[in-house]
Amino acid sequence: MPLFSLESGLVVRHGARQLEFLRLIPGGKVQFEDQRTRLVQTMSLPRFYSAVLDGNIVPLIGNESISNATQSGKPTLITDLSSLNHKDTAAVSRRMMWVKALRKRCITRGQRAKLQGELAAIAKALGETKPPSVSTILGWMRDYELSSCNPAALISGNARRHRERQLNPLVEETIHKKIRSVYLTRARFTLRHTVEQIILALRQLVKAKKLAPEEAVVSKSTVVRRINEFPRHDIDKARFGPDYARAKYRTTVEGTQAVRAMQQLQCDHTLLNWVVICDRTGLPLGRPTLTVIVDAMSGYVVGIYVSFYGPGLTSVLNVIKNSIRPKDDLAAAAGTKKPWIAFGLGETIVLDNGLEFHSPQFQLAAWELGIDLEYCRVRTPWLKPKVERFFLNLDYLTLTDGRVRKPIPNGLNLNPKDHASILFSAFVKGIIKFVVDVYPFEFNERRLQTPYDAFNESIDLLPPPMFPSSYQQLDLIAAMSRELTVGPAGVVMPGLNYSSPVLHQLKMEVGHKFKTRVKWNPDDLSFIYLQHPVEKLWLPIPSIHPNYTDGLSWTQHQLIRKHAIAKHVAGNGPEQLLLARQELHEIWMNPQAKINRSQDMKTAGKFSGLSSNQILLPASAPVALSPEKILSREEIVIPQADVPDFESFVMGLR
Repeated sequence: MPLFSLESGLVVRHGARQLEFLRLIPGGKVQFEDQRTRLVQTMSLPRFYSAVLDGNIVPLIGNESISNATQSGKPTLITDLSSLNHKDTAAVSRRMMWVKALRKRCITRGQRAKLQGELAAIAKALGETKPPSVSTILGWMRDYELSSCNPAALISGNARRHRERQLNPLVEETIHKKIRSVYLTRARFTLRHTVEQIILALRQLVKAKKLAPEEAVVSKSTVVRRINEFPRHDIDKARFGPDYARAKYRTTVEGTQAVRAMQQLQCDHTLLNWVVICDRTGLPLGRPTLTVIVDAMSGYVVGIYVSFYGPGLTSVLNVIKNSIRPKDDLAAAAGTKKPWIAFGLGETIVLDNGLEFHSPQFQLAAWELGIDLEYCRVRTPWLKPKVERFFLNLDYLTLTDGRVRKPIPNGLNLNPKDHASILFSAFVKGIIKFVVDVYPFEFNERRLQTPYDAFNESIDLLPPPMFPSSYQQLDLIAAMSRELTVGPAGVVMPGLNYSSPVLHQLKMEVGHKFKTRVKWNPDDLSFIYLQHPVEKLWLPIPSIHPNYTDGLSWTQHQLIRKHAIAKHVAGNGPEQLLLARQELHEIWMNPQAKINRSQDMKTAGKFSGLSSNQILLPASAPVALSPEKILSREEIVIPQADVPDFESFVMGLR
């Protein structure tokens, strides 16, 4: 432990400045002068000493301001006298007694003759029969005083001396070559095999008369010591790969750098182990993907989003929107007992290396919101521990209905028809209650505080939160897009049509038929965005079937069409269509058709006034295309025609 004194000549380092001690001022204050600018700084003595203990002010001992260990990039090693063995401790004690004896007799380092005259008396007082030489004692005293009276300077150099190797240099070279070529490889050969390869290589050197037979003997312990000379990280990296070594030797140095709420947010996805069905249609939605944003300082959940099309850009942008908006209405709908207090824009989002996070569209969204992005290194989930901890706790939920489980041999498996079904509303309600009422109140053993308390205390000290005035830019960035043709039917998508007076006016300006980029929200098909071919701006175009598309997602629409196609194929629809086309061809090509033209005209009179809309929906009794009306077969009038398959009819309307 180096000592220093407030005396003339003391120099300290404060940041990039070097200050020289001037004087002590009455009242417990000290003055220092900058060695370059001669600027005088005055501070209280307690403040100065606290800065020394904190490392902000470093006294310069001797002429060195930074130790050699720090310059070489190696860690600074601290000498602890209590860690020495009995022999080295006794040696330090003996040297310390001689140094103190000289200081008590006021013998300085240069008074060699005076020390020679009193050497016998000092040895007798210390009880030594064989005192050290004068030069040795003066060397001890010099090391002690030049190190600012640090007793560690009296430790013998033999305490850390490494034993010299006795093996032949050629043997040492062979051992190192075989360790690198055999042991430190991805084949991961055993230590025994490595020793055998070394012995065989040494025998070849003996045959070549480069080594004597008695020198070509290597034990297993010798090879182990040579292997231990390699850094353990390099050994595991060579044998198991860099990813394994990085995960094994990971060390958290700074921990979570966030010091306040909403300063750093951590975002990630996970595929949940439940199957969800739609409340309105009863269609299976599949296994949900949960996207979460968690506050890094407190661990409080800021936003969630559930999707059924896997992790992607839409999921990320929607969870950001959820994290920004106040969520009192969601908490009230879920029946939570506590409020959801997280809202507003965050400062930084910590992400992994998913493709959606590195997409240019996501970068644009971050620019729109003014949020910074930080990416973790590949395969380092510990760099965003808060969100990973949330996913771990989420797996302990007691939700059993609809949960996907691993088959157990010789076990009774649940019937998926009875148990693999949970309503979307019940699922989301359970997730929100877990996020608001359960997870934020789990006590943190290290912080000795719950996430709710930590977030609530920090949010009270922050400025008012910021909100974006509109989400249209985010909706456009997150939307799915495709190049489509605009024609007389408007914008035609698979099973959907979009048109409006605005589109009609656009066609009058651009042309009756043109191609342009179309975007749509996969969670809401009630409208689309159409890009103006000239101005490159976006126009919202509503659906011409709002009763079908309101609240309809792209996943639900795909399931409906898939079901309709499967039903059509199962009912031999293609065969019936092929036979009908053949009959029509025979009617047109039959020569007798001209003879019976008058009779055909009489038959055609019976179908006068009939059209497709009159067969399905008579003009005298129009039926609104709402779910209640569609599902009512009695309200559909089909005169003089067989009733078609109802499901196919409904799918045809859609």
